[in-house]
Amino acid sequence: MKVTIIHGQSHKGITYTMSNTLLKYLEGEEVREFFLPKDGPDFCYGCNNCFLKGEEKCPSADKVQPIVRAMEWADVIILDSPCYVMEMSGALKNLMDHLAYRWITHRPHGAMFKKVGITVCSSAGAPTRGVLKSMGRQLKWMGVPKVYHFGLMSNAMGVSDLKAVKLAEIEKRAKRISIRAKSRVAHPHVGIRGIAMFNIFKGMQSSEKSAWNPKDKDWWVSQGWTQKVRPWKSN
Repeated sequence: MKVTIIHGQSHKGITYTMSNTLLKYLEGEEVREFFLPKDGPDFCYGCNNCFLKGEEKCPSADKVQPIVRAMEWADVIILDSPCYVMEMSGALKNLMDHLAYRWITHRPHGAMFKKVGITVCSSAGAPTRGVLKSMGRQLKWMGVPKVYHFGLMSNAMGVSDLKAVKLAEIEKRAKRISIRAKSRVAHPHVGIRGIAMFNIFKGMQSSEKSAWNPKDKDWWVSQGWTQKVRPWKSN
């Protein structure tokens, strides 16, 4: 089991503890870990180089591409972030801005269609659902067919403030999600929604009128996706 985890924060608090508990139960043989903003890129300039010229032309490619390669390498991708003003951290959102070129609408990597995602979020008392779904949306639009959500309203300001009942909840839920994730890794499949999304953008990239970006269209053609090849199938 290969796991890549991207922490939306640099401190090792409650959210980190939740992700670390997941790692324990996932029993990952290899783990690649990134802490933002330290390991992440500068703010996205909106220069469109990644879309029009190639991801290697991004001014922050030296920071973005190691993370991208780690995501493509992993069986399981974990995104975590504390709840900051009802959203993921700015550092994690900034990284996601840099990965827009990997959305299904542009140049998704075929390996992403066989992966499992897990999003992790803690808050002192606010709902975490919106943050979890926001992070999950990023993975799904990169092609990841299944994303599990792990949220916790901790009623605490730090790990040292966590009550025993909350620590037990973290262990129980991390174990349950890990079992499901490992099962999914062993039997990967793309659902109807994922196939439908792929086919919509296949149609766009196959059309001379709709394929506005030659860089994107060349990618789809080179992968064989405008014909009969599908990224979730062994060819």
